[in-house]
Amino acid sequence: MSQEEIKKTYKVIKNRVETHDTATLDLVFEDGSVPQYKAGQFITIYFPEIGTPEGKAYSISSSPSEKGMSITIKAIGLFSKRLCAMKPGDAFIGSLPYGYFFSESDRTPLVLVAGGIGVTPFRGMILDSFERTPHRKIILFQSCKTVDDIVFKKDFEDLARKHPQFKPIFFVTRQESPDPSHICRRIEVMDIVGKNSPKEKEYFICGSIPFVGDLWKALRKKGVAEEMICTEAFFSH
Repeated sequence: MSQEEIKKTYKVIKNRVETHDTATLDLVFEDGSVPQYKAGQFITIYFPEIGTPEGKAYSISSSPSEKGMSITIKAIGLFSKRLCAMKPGDAFIGSLPYGYFFSESDRTPLVLVAGGIGVTPFRGMILDSFERTPHRKIILFQSCKTVDDIVFKKDFEDLARKHPQFKPIFFVTRQESPDPSHICRRIEVMDIVGKNSPKEKEYFICGSIPFVGDLWKALRKKGVAEEMICTEAFFSH
């Protein structure tokens, strides 16, 4: 039986508000133990009474180095709104952590590209890299509709001050930002590949299906090898 087929009961120990419509749930198993996982993996959550017996997948936003496990959810539909409203002590059924959205290298620079809530797995991956490969260069391109939609903004800015090998760049697509460090347009492929050879980097893209598909095609046209691009796309929850 695969990891995603094994169902466990998760208990919420904390609900943290991230933005006006996004929350992070800190989770343990019902016996109080912490799930074992790799940064970048996800769990499938089941609310069969809502009419989605196959469940919905949510990326883990924490790193194993934090000695806990968290998921971060954007309240979009009935399913995700129910999760965002959960309080400490509430429980739900979910799979064990699974998936392969993580780097197997420890040398190539990491280029992380997030559309909206697609930034969720990158928080854990960044923290995990600081722990395991502290000299590895990481650049994060994070695209959001408005400034208020930028999830983990303060976390990433604080981390960048502490870790010079990490640089977050925020793109705002539907608002003029008063912050001069924000780029008020969509992410373009030349932002991502930069001036150096794109072949020397490992690219991870996470976001909506159109966002991920367009950037994957653009990177391939720029000569990035298929095996150097890892993607994860999602439907709205």
